[in-house]
This record gives sequence, C-alpha cells and structure tokens, in this order.
Amino acid sequence: MICTKNLIKTYGSGENAVHALRSCNISFSEKQFTAIVGTSGSGKSTLLHLLGGLDTPTEGEVFYDDISVLKLDDSKLSTFRRQNIGFVFQFFELVPELTAKENILLPLMLDNAKEDKAYFKQLAETLGISERLSHYPSQLSGGQQQRVAIARALINKPKVMLCDEPTGNLDEKSSREVIGLLKDLQKKYGQTIIMVTHDSDIASSADKIIRIEDGEIQ
Repeated sequence: MICTKNLIKTYGSGENAVHALRSCNISFSEKQFTAIVGTSGSGKSTLLHLLGGLDTPTEGEVFYDDISVLKLDDSKLSTFRRQNIGFVFQFFELVPELTAKENILLPLMLDNAKEDKAYFKQLAETLGISERLSHYPSQLSGGQQQRVAIARALINKPKVMLCDEPTGNLDEKSSREVIGLLKDLQKKYGQTIIMVTHDSDIASSADKIIRIEDGEIQ
C-alpha cells in the first residue's frame, strides 16, 4: 500500500551535510501495525514525516498505491493528508482554546465535512473519553490528551495512521494503555499504522519492526 523509492533527505551541503536518510526503499503492508525503531538521530522521525508529506525529500518518492504524494502541489497534498492520513504526535498538538470534542472534530471542520455522530460516539466510548468531551486540554491528563489526539486522527476515517513517539510524553501505565488502544482500534477499523518509537518494549507490540540507524534501514 505504501512504499518509498530511493528516498533521501540531506540537510546542508559539503562538509556540513547531514544525511538524515540514505536511499531508503521500504514498503508497508495494508492493515499492518509497523514500528520503526532506532536511536535518537537515526532518521526514524524524518522517515515518518516524509511518509506523511510533512517534509520534502532531497531525492526520491513516496507512493500511496499509485499516487506519488510528494509530487502533489501544496493544496492537493494538504487535502490528501486530511482525507487519508491520521497523525498522532508526542506532544498531542491539541488547540488549547478548544474543548476535547472541538479538537476531535477539527479535521471535519477544515474539510466542511459532516460529523458521523454514531462513529464519534463509538470513538469516544472506545477511547474512554466520553465524560471528558467538554473539558479543555489543560483540564485533561497527558493520557487523556493523547486519547483525544488519537480520536482526532481517526475522525476522518483515514486509511493510515502515522504515530511519532505517541507514548514519549506519558508514564508507563498510560503508555501501555495508549498502545493497547491503538492495537484495538486498528483491528476495529482496519487502519495501517506506522509508529516511530525508541522504546523496544512498545515496539514489541507491533506486527512488524523496522530498524533504522544512521539514516539506513537495517
């Protein structure tokens, strides 16, 4: 479903060049939970950002089926992301002025799309945040904020979930809960999940583990 072709990301030039990603050729199976692991600075987050079209490569392509997403113009790429990819980040990225419910529905508002109320209710119940929907991010724990972020990522019913250190800001108990929820939601809704983590215990929950070091797939 998703693959890269000779994906390269270099920052700077000459002696100051930093090779964040080196000729990466990799594919991800549909409806599979894949963990990308590596030490700090190995290139794993760079790879994830390129997969999501959040950054541009020095060379190479990213394909979703037959679509080379990095060749889309900014407007089409933005639309493609909103309609096909859900993002979950380490720092939640919730809008502080919006309630939990408003944060979850934000992608629909941006697309002028209609809310599927039954689906929203099911998401909130599955994630255990039904009683917290009127609360603002500052009134939620870290684990609750991440659950809201996951619901927001899923509200557009994306085919793909890209998760960048989704447990990096959580305690051990909350981390286990969030990973368990991601796995349960994947089985329930059939998403392809690609998760970056430095935690080998978290990675062991995935169907497949990919290791990257010094910008190269091992």
